[in-house]
Amino acid sequence: MIKRLYVDNFKCLQKFELNLKDLNSAFLLGKNGSGKSTVFEVIEFFQKIGHGTTNLQDLIDENSFSFSDVNKSISFELEIEINKKTFIYSLIIEFPKNFNAARIKKETLRVDKETLLKREGGQTTYKNNAHFLLDWHHIGLPLVSAQSSNDPIVIFKDWLKSIIVVAPYPKQFLDISKTESSKLNKDGSNIMDFSRWLLSSNPSLYVPIFNYLKSKMPDLETFKFDNIGRDDRSLFFEFGVKSNKKIFDFKQLSDGEQIFFLAATILAAQKNNSNLLCLWDEPDNFIGLREMDNFIMEFRKAFEDTNSQLLITSHNERAINRFSNHNIFILSRSSHLSSTKVKVLKDIKYLSSTVVEAFENDELEFD
Repeated sequence: MIKRLYVDNFKCLQKFELNLKDLNSAFLLGKNGSGKSTVFEVIEFFQKIGHGTTNLQDLIDENSFSFSDVNKSISFELEIEINKKTFIYSLIIEFPKNFNAARIKKETLRVDKETLLKREGGQTTYKNNAHFLLDWHHIGLPLVSAQSSNDPIVIFKDWLKSIIVVAPYPKQFLDISKTESSKLNKDGSNIMDFSRWLLSSNPSLYVPIFNYLKSKMPDLETFKFDNIGRDDRSLFFEFGVKSNKKIFDFKQLSDGEQIFFLAATILAAQKNNSNLLCLWDEPDNFIGLREMDNFIMEFRKAFEDTNSQLLITSHNERAINRFSNHNIFILSRSSHLSSTKVKVLKDIKYLSSTVVEAFENDELEFD
C-alpha cells in the first residue's frame, strides 16, 4: 500500500505530499479544480509504467509542468509497502531549453536500504553490478528485466501493473469481449475483458462475484460468458422468479446494475491480489442513494485488515459520512494561479456541526 506520495511541479501539485501510512482506505475531498483528479493522474502515471510505457512523450508534455514552467523539473516519489518491504521509486523529469521533449534527469528504486536501480541521465546502474546506457527520453524501470518472479523489481512492477483507477461511465461499457485484459480502463469500458481475464486466471472468483451480484439483484440465478465467435464472448445473466426465467445480456442491465458488476469484479480482484491499490472517482455516480451507504462500507470492509488500499473521491454526503477525521484528506486551492494544499480533516478546525456543512460553508478552505 502507499505510505507516501510526493509530487513537485506537476500541474497544480507543487511540493505536494500525501501521507497514507497505515490507512487501508482514504477519502479525498475538495472543490472542483482543487487537484483531486491530478492526484489520480499521478497514480495513473505509475500504473502506465507498470504496464510497460517507457516513452516520456506518452506520459508528459510541456503542459504537465506547473503553469507550463519548464525551467523547473517535475519530481515524483512513491513510497509503498509490499510484504513488509519498503519500496521507494523516484523520478526527476526535466525539459531542457531548446529541446522539444521532456527527458529523465534522475531515476531510482530503493528497497529497504538497498538501491536496485540508479540512473542519472542515460547512465544506469542495476544492483551495483550492471552498468548500461538508456535513452534519456525513456523511463528505465520497464526496460529492466529480472529472471525470478520473487525479484524485488518484478514485485514492484507487478504492483504498479495491478493498480486500478476508475471513473466509470456505463454508456462506454462494451457489450462484447474480444480478448482478455489484465488492465481495467479508467472509464470501465473493457470491464468484460477484465472480468474475463480475472475468471480465466482464477475461476474460483466466480463465487464472490456472483454472491455480490445476488445481494444487489436477488432474482439473479447465474451469469456466464458465451462464445459468439472464435474469440468473442458475450456476458449473459439469468434471472428467475419461481418458475419464470429470463436471460438478459450485459447491455440490458441498467447503468447502476452494470456498475454493480464492475464493483463485484473489483472486489474479486482484491481477493485475488492482497496488495491491490484501487482509486475510484465519484463512486456515487449511477448508484441510488439507498444503496450508497452499503456500497461504500462494503468496499471499505473488503480493504480493511489487508495489504490493499482504497482511495475514493466524491461530493456525495453519504459517501463522505462513511469516512472519519483521520482518513479524510482536504484538498484546497485558492485560485488557478496557486498550487494544491492538503490537510487531514482532524487538523482543521471548523464551526459547523458536520464535515458536509463545513465543506458547503467553505470552512475547510485554507492557504
